[in-house]
Amino acid sequence: MSWEFDILYALQEYHNPVFDALALFFHYFGEGGVGWIVLAAAMLLFMKNKKPGLTMAAALLLSLLFCNIILKNLFHRDRPCWIDPSVPLLVPVPWDYSFPSGHASAAFASAGALLWHYRGWGYFALAAAVLTAAS
Repeated sequence: MSWEFDILYALQEYHNPVFDALALFFHYFGEGGVGWIVLAAAMLLFMKNKKPGLTMAAALLLSLLFCNIILKNLFHRDRPCWIDPSVPLLVPVPWDYSFPSGHASAAFASAGALLWHYRGWGYFALAAAVLTAAS
């Protein structure tokens, strides 16, 4: 795990107001998958073609089931901030295990659903998923 902390400590060098604001935006957008859930709900409510919204909702449900309920409890991976509390956080200390990332899995599940139906928006969502994972 030492190489992971080497990466974490290296990333800590990049704190600045712009990167911190972006990280907070993507963190809170993905918190509990809420931003992606709202997007899927809006697609279901306002789009004539319901398939993209249904695909995204199904992807989010599968992500929740496999990543947050099954895999997190199977791996029991401690968060780095639990192991080294000196790592500064921009958000409150999370209470659940760290692997796999619920934020990242919801973001990539949603991006995959969008890519399936809308290439242009899907690539935008994929970029947002990468930024969510990095945050």
